Amino acid sequence: MERLAAIVGAEHLRAGTAADAVDGVVPAQVVSPGDVAQVQDVVRLGGTLVASGLGAHLAVGAPPRALEVLLRMHRLDGIVAHEAADMTVTVQAGCPLDRLQAVLATAGQWLPIDPPPPARTTVGGLIAANLSGPLRASQGTARDLLLGLRWVEADGALVSGGGRVVKNVAGYDLPKLHVGALGTLGVLIEATFKVRPRPACERAVVLECRSAAEAADAALAVRDALDPLWLEVAGAGGLPDGPGDGAAASVGLGGIAAEVDAAAATIETLARRAGWRLLPVADGAALRASLAAFDVEPAAALLRAATLPADVGRTLSAVEDAARALGASIHTLAHAASGVVRVAVARAEHVAPLVARLRPALEAAGGSLVVARAGADVKRGLDVWGGFGSGLALMRGVKAAMDPAARLAPGRLGAVG
Repeated sequence: MERLAAIVGAEHLRAGTAADAVDGVVPAQVVSPGDVAQVQDVVRLGGTLVASGLGAHLAVGAPPRALEVLLRMHRLDGIVAHEAADMTVTVQAGCPLDRLQAVLATAGQWLPIDPPPPARTTVGGLIAANLSGPLRASQGTARDLLLGLRWVEADGALVSGGGRVVKNVAGYDLPKLHVGALGTLGVLIEATFKVRPRPACERAVVLECRSAAEAADAALAVRDALDPLWLEVAGAGGLPDGPGDGAAASVGLGGIAAEVDAAAATIETLARRAGWRLLPVADGAALRASLAAFDVEPAAALLRAATLPADVGRTLSAVEDAARALGASIHTLAHAASGVVRVAVARAEHVAPLVARLRPALEAAGGSLVVARAGADVKRGLDVWGGFGSGLALMRGVKAAMDPAARLAPGRLGAVG
């Protein structure tokens, strides 16, 4: 402890408590470095560590095998450079998304990624956990918007990859390795993103359907007819302010007012022909935020299935059938354009049986099912990640090359290391 105190100051070091636990594993020490050099010195001291921003997403992933130091990065929270004319921004890993968005908004821009909760999601957490929200339908994820990254490797070296310009071809695209790696390959310090103009107008339309499968078909019909800003499919009871126990497709429209009006008219025509009832939405941006919050609303677990967009309806039906057979209470919401289906499971005893019923068929079809969020008691004895397929050997090789002693978030990626 004395050596850590000499690096960061006694006021930024304390013993870990149950409130600091990562999936039930309590760190021996909690350290809050104030600059990059301090991060490097802490990493060089050795020992196992997990990096965290504000702690909002530590329930993602598997429990660490060991945890000596929880490295809190919230003090490295500055916006380094916003080049509005070039539409790029460079920001430290501890900066919360809501603060970043407020700065970008002064130039009529945004980083079009909307995971919840924006006030407690840092840039580092966004990248490490590969977080996203409804906007991924049109804007992509962090992997698509990330231009450059700086991180501290397991030996304490500060490494930079990518750059601060949109047209950049310097070397291998190492920054993308860190997206979704949960800090197992390095401690994230700073990221550069390309940003985009904020739409002048955002509106939403909800289509009430008779089943989740029909709602998925409706969403795909909308996708084929126009380019929605976002596109979500809710199973029974999955849509806030929606059709009660019915299923629905929610469509977000963005752009100038005339463009949004034309898109809304196209959806009205589709709905009239198919017999889908249109539901009024007072505030499209507010509905998008409430849909994004699905991923962090209270539940025993949040499961995430990956499938083809064309198979979203079948997957939702399979999930509902499995839940019915088990007597499990669930809510479902899917990113229709990407084929990601989320399942909120109300009771802990139903999580493992649902995973056992659903995962084999999804993996056999080339998809996956992971336990995206759950408490440590639910994860105990449960394979959080499932199979990694043919990529497992490559992922292990990358981990061994970048963290040979397996000190950085060990075990958080399960079988990868």
